[in-house]
Amino acid sequence: MNLPAQRTPRIAAIVPSPIASCQIGVLKPLGELARRGQIKLRSSLESRASLSLVHWADVIVFCRNTEPAYAHLLSEALSTHKPIVFDLDDNFWDVPFDSDPELARYHRLPLRIQQLEKYLKHSTMVRVYSPALQDIVKRYNSNVKLLKAGFDFNLVRGLPPKRKRDDLVKIVYATSRIVDNQYLLFADALRKIMQVHENRINMTVWGCQPAELVGVKGIKFMPLVPNYNEFLRAFSSHRFDIGLAPLEDTPFHRSKTNTKFRDYGASRVAGIYSDVSVYSSCVENEKTGLLVGNTAEAWFEGISRLITDPSLRDSIQAKAYETVFERYRQEVIEAEWMAEISELLIRSTSYSLSTSGSQAVKEVLIRSDAEGLSAVVFPSSSPGDDEPVPKIAIELFTPDGNLLREASAIQINRDDLNHEIAASFAPIRNSRAQEFILRFIPLPEESFNPELSWIPTSAYMRMNYAAAGNQT
Repeated sequence: MNLPAQRTPRIAAIVPSPIASCQIGVLKPLGELARRGQIKLRSSLESRASLSLVHWADVIVFCRNTEPAYAHLLSEALSTHKPIVFDLDDNFWDVPFDSDPELARYHRLPLRIQQLEKYLKHSTMVRVYSPALQDIVKRYNSNVKLLKAGFDFNLVRGLPPKRKRDDLVKIVYATSRIVDNQYLLFADALRKIMQVHENRINMTVWGCQPAELVGVKGIKFMPLVPNYNEFLRAFSSHRFDIGLAPLEDTPFHRSKTNTKFRDYGASRVAGIYSDVSVYSSCVENEKTGLLVGNTAEAWFEGISRLITDPSLRDSIQAKAYETVFERYRQEVIEAEWMAEISELLIRSTSYSLSTSGSQAVKEVLIRSDAEGLSAVVFPSSSPGDDEPVPKIAIELFTPDGNLLREASAIQINRDDLNHEIAASFAPIRNSRAQEFILRFIPLPEESFNPELSWIPTSAYMRMNYAAAGNQT
């Protein structure tokens, strides 16, 4: 689909925090599109976002927003009738209390879950990254797209050369959570590995410091690096040989993204992954990684195999890198985003009308004398000359340019008997003694001739008002 060429699409990205999920899925790809001039982007934390940002945008993008304190941003976006995108990469309904009670209490608070569900129900499109989460979100919205998260290969450019064969095999487990219990899936196997292969390996746990592994000979710990870009640069520079990616098979964990496959593959690390849907859907066993059952025996066998089989290790590293580059590199994700934006805007009345520069758009200042302004009525042709009002769309603005009623929310009814046209819309609260701007946009039609048509001035308009109980 091709967008009108007159104006570059304006995208507002409103996020709760600049965490890796928001960076990877939303801010980085949109930022690159903006850098290339394909879109204009304004991003903001929801705690600092203004209503003017919503009105500026053609598309409003939210990501992981659940705070009821900022519900007014969604309400304002809905009032403009502009496309809304919600990006979600976590199953907040099923955050486990046993492994991270603080996180579970935060995300599963009923008011936050209710707000999340409002976002999902009212969004034009929802983006998710796992089939399990797609199934959950479909309960609230039928337009759910299963997409891929990207990887910025600029972060791993210029990696050091491969190490010599006589070096120790370097194994890593990396996590973005200080509180993490996924390591328990391989902990017993790892302790045995450290004994059996003591002189051939070293082991790094990056991001957390599990008590069960502290003091085990050959295991070192590295602190969490909160900034995702900084972490990836540091991580890839270590040139690890083997990466561990354990994951429980629960509703919460099945909704996760395959971040470790992307990070390990792009960093040329041979990954060993739990054989669960998050990884079995993207990892080709013995080609781009090893898939193992969540038992101590399976983890021990998988780790031992990659330690003792350098050829398999090398081939997995090469094939995983190739696969991640082909499927997940940033440019692929940027193209998907641009296609989605085009699809949304081609159906957006507000955007298509604002870019129809060839038509004779006219703005008329009107004044409301009472509460509940709900319609503007005017003649269907000019008095005397009988020049017809063309086929039109109408938008309603405040004098300072804030869109109050988008064209798709204003119903145009022609009364041929009385030779009138009524533009009706949801009643406006507190409209008494207020001024508004009506924007008339003639719509393309074969018989349209701007020189033989008429757009009324305010002198020919009368206002209709709704009862007090019906005002919004």
